[in-house]
Amino acid sequence: MNTSKIKHKNGHQSIDRCISLANKQLNYNMPIVLNIIIKYIMKRIFQIARLFIVAMVLFLSLNGFAQNTISLQMCHDSATANFPLANQKAKLQEIDQLKLDNLSSKYFPSINLVGKASYQSEVVSISIPIPGVSIPEMPKDQYSANIEINQLIYDGGNIKAAKNLNQQSTLVEVQKVEVDIYKIKEQINKLYFQCLLLQENQGILTLIHETIIEQRKVLSSAVKQGMVLESELDNLNAELLRLEQQSIELESASEQVIKAIGILACIDIDKDAELAVPSFNKDTEAQLFRPEHQLFLNQAQLLDASIELTQRKRMPTLGAFANLGYGKPGYDFFNADLHGFYMVGAQFKWNIYDWGHTKKEKQQLTIQKLIIEDNKDAFNKNLNISINESKNRQQKLKQLIVKDRDIIALQEKISKRSADQLKNGTKTSADYLRDLNAEKQARINLESREIQLLQSQIDELSLLGSNIF
Repeated sequence: MNTSKIKHKNGHQSIDRCISLANKQLNYNMPIVLNIIIKYIMKRIFQIARLFIVAMVLFLSLNGFAQNTISLQMCHDSATANFPLANQKAKLQEIDQLKLDNLSSKYFPSINLVGKASYQSEVVSISIPIPGVSIPEMPKDQYSANIEINQLIYDGGNIKAAKNLNQQSTLVEVQKVEVDIYKIKEQINKLYFQCLLLQENQGILTLIHETIIEQRKVLSSAVKQGMVLESELDNLNAELLRLEQQSIELESASEQVIKAIGILACIDIDKDAELAVPSFNKDTEAQLFRPEHQLFLNQAQLLDASIELTQRKRMPTLGAFANLGYGKPGYDFFNADLHGFYMVGAQFKWNIYDWGHTKKEKQQLTIQKLIIEDNKDAFNKNLNISINESKNRQQKLKQLIVKDRDIIALQEKISKRSADQLKNGTKTSADYLRDLNAEKQARINLESREIQLLQSQIDELSLLGSNIF
């Protein structure tokens, strides 16, 4: 008994010792494990935070680019996709499909239900007496319900010609939308380059403004030393105010043009947006083919389809019909009982002679085709005049740009020499500002002509109908 108690006690002691050792080991390792877990969690948090920051930076930069930098191609693409006229193309195609479905349904049998009830004051009667024969009297009241079925078997190609006419008409309407959108793009081009020129002039004014500010600092020191009169400094301050006025006018004009571009291009453009100088495909072998040419072609094909349909109208047609009815008197006028009756058959129709109606209609359509050709020739002549004017303008601008650069180089020397003379008191501020304004005007002339040259090159591609981008 005592031995068992001792064994039992020793067993408890060994278990307690193991638990104690385990607790000690756990207390020793717990901080290490927790430290490892905390480090791992913090590392993951920093990684996620870093990725989030990078994503936000990229998003903000891309969003800033989208809002503050606008390209001509972006305006064209947006106008093509979002201008209200662009939605008309899908609607016109939907209408075309509905018309085609209606035309196709003419191949299906037509089924009509016709009900009729009538009473007439008199009917046909036979008053001749025939021995042994009693001739019944036709009823004065009539009741009938008929189902009329008509099936087209051959229509002489009328439905096919009508489908072709409908498709050509849709192509004409869709192409008219393309022409209108193309004109919208041309308006965007003019406004875009106008705004680009305003922004370039604004940059030149800013540069001149900074130059005068630097010169004013130098001149202020000379005034304090008594080397230059204070009135010379006043002239510079007055010129700065005039430059600020010009800057306000340019900024206002630029804001108005940007709003107009945004409306036509269907883009929400910030008033401080920067317009990128366009880069385009210089296709020296571009052929003359504008959306208007495709419209002329589609209009001619529409008239051809009309001529074809006019010819088909005189073709013979063949159809089958069935008439199922119930009522009285039916086809037997002397049967006064309600009964069923039917009729089946075929119908052939051919307009053998129409007194020249088809011929005259074809002549009208042919004359209309000639009018389209005349309109096309007149359009091409006016277009060629505009293209030649654009090429001559480009040649002139290139020559003037060379002279502008030479003038700027000379005006820079004159302005620099004039600034040194102003410091030394040998030239007045009015003379200096006159020389500086001459340099400013030379820079504006160069920027204007470079932008005009770029615009003229894009206008030529637009006149030709070539892809600009």
